[in-house]
Amino acid sequence: MRAAFITGKETVEVRDTGTPEPAPGEVLLRVRACGICGTDLHYYEGVFPYSRKRSPGHEFAGEVAALGEGVTGFAPGDRVVVEPLRRCGQCVNCTSGRYHICEKNSFATDQSQGALAEYVTVPAYTLYHLPGEVDLELAALTEPLAVCVHGLHLADLRAGDRVLVLGSGTIGLMSTLAAFAAGAEVVTTYRHDHQGQAALIAGAWRVVRENETAGLEKEGFDVVVETIGGNAPTLQQALGIVRPGGRVCVLGVFSQPQQMNALGLVLKDVRMAGGITYCRPGPHSDFDVAIGILRTHGGRARSLITHKFPLEDAAQAFATAKDKSTKSLKVQVQP
Repeated sequence: MRAAFITGKETVEVRDTGTPEPAPGEVLLRVRACGICGTDLHYYEGVFPYSRKRSPGHEFAGEVAALGEGVTGFAPGDRVVVEPLRRCGQCVNCTSGRYHICEKNSFATDQSQGALAEYVTVPAYTLYHLPGEVDLELAALTEPLAVCVHGLHLADLRAGDRVLVLGSGTIGLMSTLAAFAAGAEVVTTYRHDHQGQAALIAGAWRVVRENETAGLEKEGFDVVVETIGGNAPTLQQALGIVRPGGRVCVLGVFSQPQQMNALGLVLKDVRMAGGITYCRPGPHSDFDVAIGILRTHGGRARSLITHKFPLEDAAQAFATAKDKSTKSLKVQVQP
């Protein structure tokens, strides 16, 4: 098969490699769509260490190609999306549905080929059947959308809440869509004009440029979702804006320690929670909810896919995802 590999800083090569065989309990998946996420770009830019021997990519959907020993409930040709988390399945976190913080948790592709490839093997328990309304291109958005669903669960989002989303990257836009789908009134900040336009399509009632947020603290936001991270001062900004007794959800990945007015946190009686990936907080997993949103708001979600490339053009796909002058939002590789 063919697969893409990061072989140096901002260098991607597509080459032949062996097609993996599914082990017992695993499924061989024919990848049809894989999104490039912020973590993949960190590998591409050399911020995170990368492996020359393993493809990146964990936002993906495809078709079952073969079943490993003991796998039931799936058949070759089934359309599926992957919740890419391996876990032990036995610890207290796994048995309570919080498998995303299992001590043995890892991305499903960390132990095998990543999904920027024609085929990948994953544990069968990571697969979700797709409803007819959700095609494979749309299904590849499930993973980042589930991150946002999880964050809004942590913020105890309720229909009718006023929500401010800080940032209009993929996670900011997906948070906007998830909050809109839950019945919230959403305001979203943006840096680039095309991001602001995308936020409105995703469901924002209003958008505000990042450097024009003065006065937002007077608007009584019940929930503030931070999605920028890096070294931005957005934790303190979120605390300053959220109403007394409100909630702050932190989804941005920060590269440096951040200072925050802890006394303000106490005096405003604010709850602040950090969220990572997704889990099963109740009878429905975050992936279940995300698939439901894609089923009912597919048009809004699909608008976030701005660029699609074949696998052979993976290098161009990464360059496009990095360069915001291309007006890229979600870039997909479709092997």
